[in-house]
Amino acid sequence: RRPRAAPPAGMPNTYKEETYKEVCLWTADTKLKYAPNPKSGKSKIRYEKYMKAKTVAEALKLGSLSQDLFFDFEHGHLAARGGPRRRAPPDMKDKDASWTKVDVLMAQKYAAWQTWKKTFQLADKLGVDRRQLTRDKTQGENPEVRSKRLQAVEMARMILKEVRETKRKITDRDVLAVLRLWGFRENTTRLNVMQEGETFVYSDTLGLVAGRDASVLVTAPTTEYPEVTQVFSGWLRDHVPPELQRHGFGFSSINVNANYAARLHRDGNNQGPSMIKAFGEFSGGELNYWEDDDKTLGPVDRCCSHKDRSTLDIKKNLCLFDGNRGHSVEAFKGERYSLVFFCIGLFQRASPKVRAELARCGVNFPSDQGMAAARSLLGKPRGYKTKAGKPVAGKEEPAGPAMCMWPVADRKAGKDFTSARMVAEAKRIALDAEKEVEECRDRTFVGHKCYYNLLPDGRRTVRWFVTGTSGGQRLAATGEEEKRGTGRYLYERAEGFDSGPALRTNQIREVREWLGQVVNRPDENFGSKKCVRSASATEGETKTPVKRQRRS
Repeated sequence: RRPRAAPPAGMPNTYKEETYKEVCLWTADTKLKYAPNPKSGKSKIRYEKYMKAKTVAEALKLGSLSQDLFFDFEHGHLAARGGPRRRAPPDMKDKDASWTKVDVLMAQKYAAWQTWKKTFQLADKLGVDRRQLTRDKTQGENPEVRSKRLQAVEMARMILKEVRETKRKITDRDVLAVLRLWGFRENTTRLNVMQEGETFVYSDTLGLVAGRDASVLVTAPTTEYPEVTQVFSGWLRDHVPPELQRHGFGFSSINVNANYAARLHRDGNNQGPSMIKAFGEFSGGELNYWEDDDKTLGPVDRCCSHKDRSTLDIKKNLCLFDGNRGHSVEAFKGERYSLVFFCIGLFQRASPKVRAELARCGVNFPSDQGMAAARSLLGKPRGYKTKAGKPVAGKEEPAGPAMCMWPVADRKAGKDFTSARMVAEAKRIALDAEKEVEECRDRTFVGHKCYYNLLPDGRRTVRWFVTGTSGGQRLAATGEEEKRGTGRYLYERAEGFDSGPALRTNQIREVREWLGQVVNRPDENFGSKKCVRSASATEGETKTPVKRQRRS
């Protein structure tokens, strides 16, 4: 039997890289040879069935699980004995009609292993337990994006704390400090802004989006990192132009963009009035805007010619424009970020619960008066062409301003949160699993959360906090790896925590059972990552029954 080496310190109890590189080359028709049955229990019964297989496809058909192929090979129970093999592990992007189920399976297994490796490499680089990066991820986040967003939200908290204490305004520099740390996902859905040859852009939406079922929902990053949205929304609040100060500029959503020059497009699902501002150290990158573009006259590429554009400097100015008219971004050099504050078409379907969540995150939800005030600053588009290509009859008629620009002073108030010292501080706090939590004196608990950390000697630790009905937390139990890389922990009830029975065990199962006794009023929604959503503005409201009048 081939001896199995102990996994490296901090690595999962999984298979060696050599195993993945070998097994992932197998195809459905790769010939196999199994050793006599070495197993016991249920595994012995299953092995007895699939050990008769002559190929990979037959083994799976006879009951072998995908992980059995890797386990049996690594433990010397299985070997390949000829037949077709791939030259390299398959990649899902190369999938075509010739692929079998085995090809898909091997591609998925190899991709998962590559992701797993990157997670440990990142954790090692940051000096943290990998579970600090994988715990509580939102949809679409990988560990790298998660780690950056944790740093960005800590930076936002630091900024908001100083803003409150000094009663100053949020500056461009504050916003840039958060944007530089934010983890952008590769957005493959914004096809209308991608240049030829691009397959994704770095673009996230905070606030409200429309669901496929015509509902509206608050995006997961908005809820998970509320202080980030609060910084961006606070910046706009502090820079609202005089013409809109009475009602403020209402918006439901913020597009957060990084380092791409959008091609000519019109926004979809947009009420129109939008505020845009660019941030960063860059040259070029102006906003091209076709102020008289009328989308009822045809596709944007036909209606908007290069000579008709207006070029706007949104690095030094806050700009109000109509997102439903053609616009694009000039090429640029350097780092360029932009925030676009806008209102989705279905915003009126937001229920009180959805609006409350947006307000918690700092979003200034639009009012009818505020929307009317913004529209009044934008003239109606006169169009450049009719569908027949002839000038529009009303082309010479006067029109109101198609956009508005307000200079933004480059103030340097407060601390420089873009400095290396402040960035390092935000990173330190974000990745410090020992940071303080709001302690409570509750005796009734609704749920629990665990936090992971690495000790200076490389051993891993875990701490369980129970959350009380007040929302505060109490340290309930701790676990410490007995020896680096062994994965064997000693779990104990935390000193000073007197709820529940005594606890001292090496079994994580017993810790979970103990926590089940300590959490004496469990909340089924505790720790839920479900997005707050609604299908109508009245969703969740209790209707008062109407009494019928009895006929006389």
